[in-house]
Amino acid sequence: MARLSIYLVLGLIAGAMWVNIGTVDAGYVSLAWDDWQVETSAWLALSLLVVVTVLLLFLFRLIRFALSVPGAIGLWVGSRSKRGAQLRMDKGFAAFYEGRWDVAERALSKARSMRKSTLLYPLYAALSFVYSGKTERALKLLDSAEEAETLPPAVIALVRAESHLMSGALDQATLLLASLSEQELDTPRGKLIRCDLAWQRKEWREVCKLVADIRPSRLCLPTILDQREEHAWCEMMRESAARDIKSIWKQAPDRIKGEDSPLWQEVVERLGQEKDAENLYKAVSVRLEQFGEALTLQSVAKLPDHLAMKLKKRVARWVDHDIEGDCHAALAHIAEKSGDEAAAGDLWQLAYERKRSPVHAVRWASWLRRAGHEERASRLEAEVLFDLIPNQE
Repeated sequence: MARLSIYLVLGLIAGAMWVNIGTVDAGYVSLAWDDWQVETSAWLALSLLVVVTVLLLFLFRLIRFALSVPGAIGLWVGSRSKRGAQLRMDKGFAAFYEGRWDVAERALSKARSMRKSTLLYPLYAALSFVYSGKTERALKLLDSAEEAETLPPAVIALVRAESHLMSGALDQATLLLASLSEQELDTPRGKLIRCDLAWQRKEWREVCKLVADIRPSRLCLPTILDQREEHAWCEMMRESAARDIKSIWKQAPDRIKGEDSPLWQEVVERLGQEKDAENLYKAVSVRLEQFGEALTLQSVAKLPDHLAMKLKKRVARWVDHDIEGDCHAALAHIAEKSGDEAAAGDLWQLAYERKRSPVHAVRWASWLRRAGHEERASRLEAEVLFDLIPNQE
């Protein structure tokens, strides 16, 4: 509003000055053309010249605006189309992140105008096809991207390999990965695809190696990696020779060697099957320094007498934590092998009281018979037998 007031004041001043100048007799202007002649005052001629100039400028701008209207309309339509394509692409990327592959596929398929402007389009569109199970469409899109050079060749090869993995074409995936350089295969995505391939091929040693490399990249959920790693180490343990069991156990990461570890169960079973008492004793001895789980304590009974007796102190340290009676049972077994029958009887009774298992009952009943308590041993066996048989009404 203040600016308008200033313009009005300046206009009034200019008008007043023009009127005052107009009162001065500046002569006249005469224009003659053939038989035509026009005479007017100099001020009127100057005013007409200004008015005509202003009109010509206005007409020129009007014509230029009229000529630019089609281009402006096209530009507006183009910007709207580009904006819509960008929105569809953003929607497709968001759906891709959410795991809604069908939505991502439809949204990215409609964003055709953006294909040449970004390398993300062919990448995410192809992956959407892959995860939707449309391998052929994914491969065609990758072929187009390769011809247009909108994606790096290594990325195209990795996506193709992942497509073949999803469809079960393991040999083709292997060939594609073999065509890449070591540097291209060492990328986090490359390692993840190689791990998936090794998993499907049951190449457990390769899976164990790659899982450790993939973990820092966060490309896969830690829980899934933990499950794969544990399963791979267990399978590698089952397929290895007996002489390598102890070495594999030492190489395994600590995260899968915790209490009640399935891998530890494989160690005990394999060493027991191979009747490798010496290595089983060494493994159980070290294990008892950290954990007093049931499997480790039960393994004491599988050892020769002279080796089992060496573990008495290490077993005894878990007595205060013995809820299931396995520690008392292991000590009772050691007491029997040491010739301490009185201590063995008390320990078998405590083990049975903590857990009424058939093993504890049979071992305690055997001790009772050796001690001359035949009737009590029979009652104990009858109780266990009654517990094992389901109640029938």
